Amino acid sequence: MGTVRPHTFVVLPLHNEAAKAKLICHELKKACRKFPRAFFMVVDDGSTDGTAAAIRHGLKGVERAGVMVFPENGGKGRVVRLAFARANHEFMIFMDGDLAYSFDHLKPMIAALKTADVVIGSRSMAPQPQGGLPARRAFLGWAFNRLACLIFGFEYPDTQAGLKGFTRAAARQIFSKQKLDDFAFDAELLYLAKKLNLKVDQIPAKVSGGHTYKTSQVKLLKDSLRCLMDFCLVRWWSWTGGYKLS
Repeated sequence: MGTVRPHTFVVLPLHNEAAKAKLICHELKKACRKFPRAFFMVVDDGSTDGTAAAIRHGLKGVERAGVMVFPENGGKGRVVRLAFARANHEFMIFMDGDLAYSFDHLKPMIAALKTADVVIGSRSMAPQPQGGLPARRAFLGWAFNRLACLIFGFEYPDTQAGLKGFTRAAARQIFSKQKLDDFAFDAELLYLAKKLNLKVDQIPAKVSGGHTYKTSQVKLLKDSLRCLMDFCLVRWWSWTGGYKLS
């Protein structure tokens, strides 16, 4: 009896997560058993701490999991765009590679993609671990989301959760036009989905209990200002025909 071809492609971007490699590989092996029709691609975005080698070692012999490596850090938007370009699966999903969200989210995500073009995880729709986000990050996240909704003319309670899925057709339409490489790319994806008249659905996204937010690495205020500039770029590209939407 032949092997069933995977219909779902899951991208997990990582950067400097060697310390969590053992846990990530453990959870990935469980996910491969639980989701026999999914292929998991870990993408190392220019790590300098040996992440790629550690993940390759931990996944040795696992058939439906691979590792893709970019020599230089180019941003999550670029990682997802280039990884999706190499896939041709019915459903394409990206989720944070540091296990911010458990693989249990895949089942409702795939189910929702059977009736929608794009499905996004929303933290506002699920109870979060005790304590939730650090106050500063929670406020900036709220402000960022409200700004995105105002500038782009859509209404989502959470644009930034690192859990989003696309049908193959929707992924081809969106990622052939998507340009941003950094944090604001999530909002850009939703703006393009709106301009392309794609159906967007939402599922609850619960942050894993053991997940920690790397506030010092993310440099919240600096990145928020950069995101605002990226929002302006998206509107400029839209106004000037840079996205070639028609």
